[in-house]
Amino acid sequence: MTIKADGQKWSSKASQEVRNEAYARKAKENAPVAFSGQTNLHLKDFFFKVLSGSAQGILIGVLPSAVMKYIIQYSGLGTTAFGANLSAILTLFTSLIPFLIGMAVALQFKMKSLDVGVVAIATAVASGSIKWAVAPAGFVNPVTGLKSVAPANIYIASGAGDVINAMIVSAIAVFVTWLVARYLKGFGSVAIILSPIIVGGGVGLIGKSIAPYVGDITTWIGNLVETFTKLAPIPMAMLIAMAFAIIIITPVSTVGIALAISLSGIGSGAAAMGVVATTIVLLINSWKVNKPGVTVAIALGAMKGMMPSVFAKPVTMLPFLLTAAISGIPVALFNIQGTPTTAGFGYIGLVSPIQSMVKDAAVPSSVMNNFINPFVAIIAWLVIPVIAGFIAQFVFSKLLKLYTPMDFQQDL
Repeated sequence: MTIKADGQKWSSKASQEVRNEAYARKAKENAPVAFSGQTNLHLKDFFFKVLSGSAQGILIGVLPSAVMKYIIQYSGLGTTAFGANLSAILTLFTSLIPFLIGMAVALQFKMKSLDVGVVAIATAVASGSIKWAVAPAGFVNPVTGLKSVAPANIYIASGAGDVINAMIVSAIAVFVTWLVARYLKGFGSVAIILSPIIVGGGVGLIGKSIAPYVGDITTWIGNLVETFTKLAPIPMAMLIAMAFAIIIITPVSTVGIALAISLSGIGSGAAAMGVVATTIVLLINSWKVNKPGVTVAIALGAMKGMMPSVFAKPVTMLPFLLTAAISGIPVALFNIQGTPTTAGFGYIGLVSPIQSMVKDAAVPSSVMNNFINPFVAIIAWLVIPVIAGFIAQFVFSKLLKLYTPMDFQQDL
């Protein structure tokens, strides 16, 4: 492409070529860097990209079904073919969480489409969200109604799978892809054949083999939290609420953590209350200094968008902790429970409050065995957190003067 020159300086053909070369060099320097064998994989950056991609994949998979679940159920849509199909489609998002994690992690590393697909599939098959078994001859397909004439694999969507294993496998798949690109030139012209087989199939098999051991560890962590919650419900509810009040304002996914350790019962309720506590404190300060749109976004769940202002002055986390500690007490007193899926939501879509009140036939009693009435829900989910938020605001802002609402000024 020739750039027209203005003035004597760029009047000659040679000078225009020099200018074109300068523009081409700048364009090359500013072009996005694609993933290759020459990509430097620094440990800190590698870990952050895996974590960030996992959080994105989890949210893509969890949010649609969680937010629309009760809308479909109580609007009457659930009794129609349209509502039933929509519910099934949104539920499928949950079973595809490992696939979405692999996809999002690969995109974090700016991989090409082939590698994105391979990493996503390897992550999905290794994480238990899709299970398979051999069906004998004569097995009746529940969709088509036809009998199989020979033994064949059947695949069943089975929940979200093991999120921790998905994160591990996606990291392994990225590293193996990098090794292949660095030392085998990405399989060259036969990459479309070898990459899915060797990287996708090979890493998938590795992930499937380690899945039981990773599952044992995550189950042990979940059981440990549940045990301590039963032994000391009030202190544990306060601690879990405080932990999630901070996690929600970091790049780490609260939903991801809850799913990873299968946080349920009072632990889930406390985690959701921690998210609520941070939301309340941010709303109290935001409405004074930010545009209305920012405050509305926070109310709808955009707490992570406030990270720049919070991390610029970490002392602003203190009201989150105090509000969460106070708000966690009624969780234990009223036995407010939830599921691993609802633990990290808080007010988002009213998922957590509704789950604590409404008995869901799909949720076993081992996960939730107590449901509160609407009056208790209003006291626990709204009145106490708001009062606690204003108490924290008075103590840390008015009394101790550790921060002002201006410290929460932020554009989203």
